[in-house]
Amino acid sequence: MKKPTRRRAALVAGVVVSVLAVGVPVRADSGCGVQGQGEMRLRGLEVRIHNATGCRLTLTGYGLTWGEYVTGPTAAIPKGQNGGFKAQSRAASFSGVEGFVKYASSNCDESRRNQHTATLNFDLPPVGTNTYTVDGSGAFESRLSGGSGAQAVLMWGLSKR
Repeated sequence: MKKPTRRRAALVAGVVVSVLAVGVPVRADSGCGVQGQGEMRLRGLEVRIHNATGCRLTLTGYGLTWGEYVTGPTAAIPKGQNGGFKAQSRAASFSGVEGFVKYASSNCDESRRNQHTATLNFDLPPVGTNTYTVDGSGAFESRLSGGSGAQAVLMWGLSKR
């Protein structure tokens, strides 16, 4: 038997919510139950990036498997500056938000840090725990804080290793 995909699960969840809505207005609340509000609550992620690497960080890749960008990732983050992005699940879907952003270093205070990458992978499933993974390609250290809940705010601090 073929294993159900997340998309099929999302369709089933949407049907359940719409059936429940026949009698009572409802809102799905981050997989933790149903509350009467008349709408499904979107999953959302705001990422605030602080660049303490001593390098300029330039966006080299980004994408979403699920969801849509409200504000795209900052194209370039100068030394000591901040950047970020916002993404959310698509309206009327129960698919969550999943994707990645990748930055490359240049113009570093220490030339050995040039041309390294820093990557953040994120997954806010429709039900369950938000997960994040980072990779600083050996040149950078990442510190994550926050990032829980249906409307997550994640602080991603990048610094020298």
